Amino acid sequence: AGGNRHVLSVIYQRYYEIMFNYGMKCCKDGEVVKDCIQDIFVKLHLANELSINVTVRSYLLRSLHNTLFDKYWKNKDWETMDEEFFQIPNSEDLFEQLFVKSDEDIKLLKQLHSAITQLSVNQRNILYLRYVRGLSHKEISEILNISTQSSMNLSNRALTKLRAVLSEKTLMLL
Repeated sequence: AGGNRHVLSVIYQRYYEIMFNYGMKCCKDGEVVKDCIQDIFVKLHLANELSINVTVRSYLLRSLHNTLFDKYWKNKDWETMDEEFFQIPNSEDLFEQLFVKSDEDIKLLKQLHSAITQLSVNQRNILYLRYVRGLSHKEISEILNISTQSSMNLSNRALTKLRAVLSEKTLMLL
Protein backbone atom coordinates (compact mmCIF):
# COMPACT_ATOMS: atom_id res chain seq x y z
CA ALA A 1 0.00 0.00 0.00
CA GLY A 2 2.81 2.41 0.86
CA GLY A 3 4.61 1.62 -2.39
CA ASN A 4 1.46 2.23 -4.43
CA ARG A 5 0.88 5.51 -2.60
CA HIS A 6 4.40 6.67 -3.48
CA VAL A 7 3.98 5.60 -7.12
CA LEU A 8 0.63 7.41 -7.33
CA SER A 9 2.20 10.51 -5.81
CA VAL A 10 4.94 10.51 -8.46
CA ILE A 11 2.41 9.88 -11.25
CA TYR A 12 0.18 12.66 -9.92
CA GLN A 13 3.04 15.16 -9.79
CA ARG A 14 4.25 14.21 -13.25
CA TYR A 15 0.91 14.11 -15.08
CA TYR A 16 -1.41 16.51 -13.23
CA GLU A 17 -0.60 19.50 -15.45
CA ILE A 18 -1.07 17.64 -18.74
CA MET A 19 -4.31 16.12 -17.42
CA PHE A 20 -5.60 19.50 -16.29
CA ASN A 21 -4.70 21.20 -19.59
CA TYR A 22 -6.27 18.36 -21.55
CA GLY A 23 -9.37 18.47 -19.38
CA MET A 24 -9.70 22.22 -19.91
CA LYS A 25 -9.77 21.62 -23.67
CA CYS A 26 -12.75 19.32 -23.11
CA CYS A 27 -14.61 21.26 -20.46
CA LYS A 28 -14.40 24.94 -19.63
CA ASP A 29 -15.08 24.40 -15.91
CA GLY A 30 -11.76 24.01 -14.10
CA GLU A 31 -13.42 22.77 -10.91
CA VAL A 32 -15.12 19.93 -12.80
CA VAL A 33 -11.78 18.99 -14.36
CA LYS A 34 -10.05 19.02 -10.94
CA ASP A 35 -12.84 16.87 -9.47
CA CYS A 36 -12.51 14.35 -12.29
CA ILE A 37 -8.73 14.15 -11.86
CA GLN A 38 -9.21 13.61 -8.13
CA ASP A 39 -11.79 10.88 -8.81
CA ILE A 40 -9.32 9.09 -11.08
CA PHE A 41 -6.57 9.09 -8.46
CA VAL A 42 -8.97 8.00 -5.71
CA LYS A 43 -9.99 5.02 -7.86
CA LEU A 44 -6.35 4.22 -8.54
CA HIS A 45 -5.56 4.45 -4.83
CA LEU A 46 -8.43 2.12 -3.95
CA ALA A 47 -7.41 -0.42 -6.59
CA ASN A 48 -5.62 -3.46 -5.21
CA GLU A 49 -2.86 -3.32 -7.78
CA LEU A 50 -1.63 -1.23 -10.65
CA SER A 51 -1.07 -2.83 -14.03
CA ILE A 52 2.45 -2.60 -15.42
CA ASN A 53 1.25 -3.20 -19.00
CA VAL A 54 -0.19 0.23 -19.60
CA THR A 55 1.10 3.51 -21.03
CA VAL A 56 0.58 5.84 -18.08
CA ARG A 57 -0.04 9.08 -19.99
CA SER A 58 -2.56 7.59 -22.41
CA TYR A 59 -4.26 5.66 -19.59
CA LEU A 60 -4.69 8.81 -17.50
CA LEU A 61 -5.93 10.91 -20.42
CA ARG A 62 -8.35 8.17 -21.47
CA SER A 63 -9.59 7.93 -17.88
CA LEU A 64 -10.07 11.69 -17.77
CA HIS A 65 -11.92 11.60 -21.10
CA ASN A 66 -14.23 8.87 -19.79
CA THR A 67 -14.77 10.56 -16.43
CA LEU A 68 -15.63 13.90 -18.04
CA PHE A 69 -17.90 12.17 -20.54
CA ASP A 70 -19.64 10.31 -17.71
CA LYS A 71 -20.14 13.57 -15.83
CA TYR A 72 -21.75 15.17 -18.89
CA TRP A 73 -23.74 12.00 -19.56
CA LYS A 74 -25.06 11.86 -16.00
CA ASN A 75 -26.12 15.51 -16.18
CA LYS A 76 -27.62 15.00 -19.66
CA ASP A 77 -25.80 18.12 -20.82
CA TRP A 78 -25.69 16.98 -24.47
CA GLU A 79 -25.42 20.37 -26.13
CA THR A 80 -22.48 21.51 -24.03
CA MET A 81 -20.73 18.20 -24.52
CA ASP A 82 -21.14 18.28 -28.30
CA GLU A 83 -19.96 21.88 -28.55
CA GLU A 84 -17.00 21.70 -26.18
CA PHE A 85 -15.74 18.14 -25.98
CA PHE A 86 -12.21 17.89 -27.40
CA GLN A 87 -12.22 20.91 -29.62
CA ILE A 88 -9.27 23.09 -30.49
CA PRO A 89 -10.09 26.50 -29.04
CA ASN A 90 -11.96 28.59 -31.58
CA SER A 91 -9.85 31.67 -31.03
CA GLU A 92 -6.71 33.06 -32.50
CA ASP A 93 -4.96 33.09 -29.10
CA LEU A 94 -3.53 29.60 -29.57
CA PHE A 95 -2.13 30.54 -32.96
CA GLU A 96 -0.75 33.87 -31.78
CA GLN A 97 1.40 31.90 -29.34
CA LEU A 98 2.75 29.80 -32.20
CA PHE A 99 3.58 32.58 -34.66
CA VAL A 100 5.79 35.65 -34.49
CA LYS A 101 3.81 38.82 -35.04
CA SER A 102 5.07 39.81 -38.49
CA ASP A 103 2.53 40.74 -41.17
CA GLU A 104 3.17 37.50 -43.04
CA ASP A 105 2.72 35.46 -39.86
CA ILE A 106 -0.54 37.23 -39.04
CA LYS A 107 -1.84 36.45 -42.52
CA LEU A 108 -0.84 32.79 -42.09
CA LEU A 109 -2.45 32.78 -38.66
CA LYS A 110 -5.79 33.94 -40.03
CA GLN A 111 -5.65 31.45 -42.90
CA LEU A 112 -4.81 28.57 -40.58
CA HIS A 113 -7.53 29.50 -38.12
CA SER A 114 -10.09 29.75 -40.91
CA ALA A 115 -8.98 26.40 -42.37
CA ILE A 116 -9.16 24.62 -39.01
CA THR A 117 -12.71 25.82 -38.41
CA GLN A 118 -13.69 24.00 -41.63
CA LEU A 119 -12.54 20.64 -40.24
CA SER A 120 -14.94 18.26 -38.50
CA VAL A 121 -14.82 18.01 -34.72
CA ASN A 122 -13.06 14.62 -34.96
CA GLN A 123 -10.47 16.03 -37.32
CA ARG A 124 -9.78 18.98 -35.00
CA ASN A 125 -9.54 16.59 -32.04
CA ILE A 126 -7.00 14.35 -33.72
CA LEU A 127 -4.84 17.29 -34.78
CA TYR A 128 -4.98 18.73 -31.27
CA LEU A 129 -3.95 15.46 -29.65
CA ARG A 130 -1.27 14.70 -32.24
CA TYR A 131 0.36 18.05 -32.89
CA VAL A 132 -0.48 20.26 -29.92
CA ARG A 133 -0.27 17.62 -27.16
CA GLY A 134 2.36 15.54 -29.01
CA LEU A 135 0.72 12.16 -28.46
CA SER A 136 1.54 9.12 -30.56
CA HIS A 137 -1.13 7.43 -32.67
CA LYS A 138 -1.09 4.51 -30.22
CA GLU A 139 -1.83 6.87 -27.31
CA ILE A 140 -4.52 8.69 -29.30
CA SER A 141 -6.17 5.41 -30.22
CA GLU A 142 -6.30 4.44 -26.54
CA ILE A 143 -7.72 7.83 -25.52
CA LEU A 144 -10.38 7.98 -28.24
CA ASN A 145 -11.06 4.23 -28.13
CA ILE A 146 -10.32 3.71 -31.82
CA SER A 147 -7.75 1.57 -33.59
CA THR A 148 -4.25 2.90 -34.22
CA GLN A 149 -4.92 2.66 -37.95
CA SER A 150 -8.09 4.75 -37.57
CA SER A 151 -6.09 7.36 -35.70
CA MET A 152 -3.55 7.54 -38.51
CA ASN A 153 -6.26 7.63 -41.19
CA LEU A 154 -8.19 10.40 -39.43
CA SER A 155 -5.01 12.42 -38.98
CA ASN A 156 -4.08 12.01 -42.65
CA ARG A 157 -7.58 13.00 -43.81
CA ALA A 158 -7.48 16.09 -41.58
CA LEU A 159 -4.08 17.15 -42.92
CA THR A 160 -5.19 16.52 -46.50
CA LYS A 161 -8.27 18.66 -46.00
CA LEU A 162 -6.19 21.40 -44.34
CA ARG A 163 -3.77 21.40 -47.27
CA ALA A 164 -6.63 21.61 -49.75
CA VAL A 165 -8.33 24.46 -47.90
CA LEU A 166 -5.07 26.36 -47.42
CA SER A 167 -4.00 25.93 -51.05
CA GLU A 168 -7.47 27.06 -52.14
CA LYS A 169 -7.11 30.19 -49.99
CA THR A 170 -3.63 30.80 -51.42
CA LEU A 171 -5.00 30.55 -54.96
CA MET A 172 -7.69 33.10 -54.09
CA LEU A 173 -5.03 35.54 -52.91
CA LEU A 174 -3.13 35.33 -56.20
